[in-house]
Amino acid sequence: MATLEVPFETAEELGISLKVKLPDENLIGSFIPQESPALADVGSATAYAIEHPLGSKPLSRMIRKGDKVTIITENQFRAAPTHLMLPPILETVRKAGGTPTIAIGCGKVPALTADEIEQKLGKSIVSSGIRVVCNDVSKPEDYTYLGITSRGVPLFVLNAVAEADVRISISTTQATLWGYGGSGMVIPAVSNNETIEMNHMFALSDDCRPGNNECHMQEDKYEAAAMTGIDMGVFAIVNNHFDTTYVGAGDFVDAHLASIRAYEQVYRFDAAQFAGAPAEIVITGSSAPTNHLFFHTGWAVVNCDPICKDGGTIIQTTPCPGYGDWPGFALMDLMKAYMPPSADNNARALKAFYAKDRELWAGCIWWKIYEVMTRKNVVIVTNTENLEMCRSIGLNATDSLQQAFDDALKLHGTSSKVAFVPYGRYCVLDV
Repeated sequence: MATLEVPFETAEELGISLKVKLPDENLIGSFIPQESPALADVGSATAYAIEHPLGSKPLSRMIRKGDKVTIITENQFRAAPTHLMLPPILETVRKAGGTPTIAIGCGKVPALTADEIEQKLGKSIVSSGIRVVCNDVSKPEDYTYLGITSRGVPLFVLNAVAEADVRISISTTQATLWGYGGSGMVIPAVSNNETIEMNHMFALSDDCRPGNNECHMQEDKYEAAAMTGIDMGVFAIVNNHFDTTYVGAGDFVDAHLASIRAYEQVYRFDAAQFAGAPAEIVITGSSAPTNHLFFHTGWAVVNCDPICKDGGTIIQTTPCPGYGDWPGFALMDLMKAYMPPSADNNARALKAFYAKDRELWAGCIWWKIYEVMTRKNVVIVTNTENLEMCRSIGLNATDSLQQAFDDALKLHGTSSKVAFVPYGRYCVLDV
């Protein structure tokens, strides 16, 4: 018998895993990344990157005395260590005589509290008196109209960004449901409600999938960044142990593409062995970074879709302890009206997006998971306290990994092919 240790971590409890036993002959493929080591000093790496950028001038040569410099950061649900990356950027702004503003790119997530801002940016930066603003789509007066993208999306950008002389972004490059993260530092980070909703319609397209960076949604984000005038993008890769393994900077698109190449060397796998012969059962887990909500960890289901046969079972372990007042499966109840997953209910969900009965800022995530559920059996192994909410939504959830696997083996037969993807959210699987 083989024993798999499946990650079951939270940001507060690293190194936790669940064990499952299965016959050796059933396990036909494992996709385990050989992760890069942590950078010795993230601040020094950032300082080097901004002065040795790809495709742009060094940051110190972009800023003139008196310039208004806006630095766009991610919200609390992304892993880039902003508190370590900001100090060398702010020091460069100070030496050049610029006046910094920090814009936290919340998209349509509620603005951060004072405590959340301090945790994200660092106490010394918050207490320094630097102006900090959060994107807040409930305030339409806070946005400037910049034009319409070539795909027909009107671009409204936060005033603090639109009015700046120099614009810098800090973000995390990671596998997402729409290509790669890190590119959304204008849309959705600092855009208004209408811009975000219209751009996120592209999430419904077949080309919007993990690992495809040339989808309409991604290209519209790049165009929005160019229209806004992002002068420098700074990109980080954070591994499954919360270690920052990469920092690069430069022209927004060039530097993002370079960070994707670095990411793919570790997390993109050739899964051609599953082409035409997909697994009946795929087991995946979730690691500590941004692991509070299934709204984020559930991406692993979509990433594992290519290697699981239609009618097969994807088992994901994810504790989902919740975040603040949000329970672990917050926002997933948006799919409740369309359960059980089916072609007819899927059509109803799509109509709801176009009728504005459901918003696509959230739908771009839950619908992607739901669409997989119309074709495959998704079993969620989570904390016991989440089971009631899961079942009220209609999700297939349990607190026993071994029971979930034994049930799947019984369903699909003792000769079932099993694949193991411990860090499903991070991985891109090419068949």
